[in-house]
Amino acid sequence: MEIKIFIQQFEESLDGLDAGTVDEATTFKELKEWDSLAILTLTDTIDLEYGVLLKKSEIESCDSVRSLFDLVQSKA
Repeated sequence: MEIKIFIQQFEESLDGLDAGTVDEATTFKELKEWDSLAILTLTDTIDLEYGVLLKKSEIESCDSVRSLFDLVQSKA
């Protein structure tokens, strides 16, 4: 699993977010596109791509795209 691909998938999961806007240090919960639909879409993407089903609380415990990536990696 590569962080670069994960970031691309993350960006595609958030409706209205332009490609290249996010990096691994991005605090994704501060993005204006981050909402309950984004959580559902991202959860579905992670499940389909990596076979990891995350709870909302697990996603919300992460403070950056990198920490979310690390969480997914630890469960894959």
